[in-house]
Amino acid sequence: MRIAHVIDSLADSGGAEHGLVREITRLSADHDQVVYGLYRNRDLASRLEAAGIRVEMLGFDAARGARTLPLMATRLRSRLRSLQPDVVQSSLFMGNLCAQLAARSLGLPVVSTFALSGDPSLLRSFQPGADTVRAGLLRRLGGVAARHPLVAFRALTEDAKLTNASLLNIPLGRVSVIPRGVPEDLVPSSPKTRVELGLPEDRPLLVNVGRHTAQKGHAHLIKAFAVVQRETGAHLAMCGREADTYQSTLALIDELRLSEHVTIFGQTPLVHHVVAAADVFVFSSVMEGLGTAVLEAMAIGTPVVAFDIPPVREATGDGEFAWLVPLGNEDALAQRVIEAVEGGASEMARHAQAFVADNRSVDSVAQRVEELLVSWASAADER
Repeated sequence: MRIAHVIDSLADSGGAEHGLVREITRLSADHDQVVYGLYRNRDLASRLEAAGIRVEMLGFDAARGARTLPLMATRLRSRLRSLQPDVVQSSLFMGNLCAQLAARSLGLPVVSTFALSGDPSLLRSFQPGADTVRAGLLRRLGGVAARHPLVAFRALTEDAKLTNASLLNIPLGRVSVIPRGVPEDLVPSSPKTRVELGLPEDRPLLVNVGRHTAQKGHAHLIKAFAVVQRETGAHLAMCGREADTYQSTLALIDELRLSEHVTIFGQTPLVHHVVAAADVFVFSSVMEGLGTAVLEAMAIGTPVVAFDIPPVREATGDGEFAWLVPLGNEDALAQRVIEAVEGGASEMARHAQAFVADNRSVDSVAQRVEELLVSWASAADER
């Protein structure tokens, strides 16, 4: 079977990009696969090419994505017409929209991915520019394209399935819930020590992973950490690329006199070493697609304390494998972290690690994705 994959870019910083690479390199070698990236960033392309998967970046400017949509869709349509794939898989908003528009007139079946919740109030709150006229037009166009009978969907969570299907008026039967897989080799057999990472050895260590945007809730994290630090003397390590809330996070750390107790790594290849070195993984996100960072912390065996949002609840077995606290409740977040630091979460962490190994392996997820692509291509042939 010939499969075309469409995604915004192959940036090293994105969960969707890493998820795509992990999964499609585990699909059967019998498939002929090509990845089309709309924008220029091809950080992860070498991993795909090493697996024999062709990569072509269409070369558009990510900052002008919405303005160049017609040209992107036209250029992608030309590529798909030449390739004649049996099915197109797409990821991320622009990737989904371009794939659906480009494949439409060619009669090609598409499987697009729902990652974030489709709740309009959450999208407006945490997606930059979500309230602009252009964004509204794009969402309406996306709704029309999504309702085409040759388009099916993969949702990363049940919440993403229900909210997006309702928002776009799509039958639930056209949406399959398949979460992303978690690699079994996140941390090498000899992980780096705290000393090697430049972190204190003699204090409890907390870690948070997430780019610096409003939806990651770093203000909640820092305020809760101020309480934890006062009670336990803990140190906090933060991993994630700089974005729009980075400066305000630094200002809050300074205001609460926490600078000497916080290490900011930024985007780092050492992220899993840092998580493995920590006593507690603290996840303060208020909106997520899947909560991949939570699953990775569970896989590594680091106890998790997080806000109780639907994707995280699903990722943690309905809260069985992590301590979840009410959304935005900084006092509750601090108290649970203190309890975890004092040794109350180690058994939970062991069970969480086994749960991820048994239920979220990349191979098992890739098999489910492959079955969805094959079945949707077959269903389209029968239409």
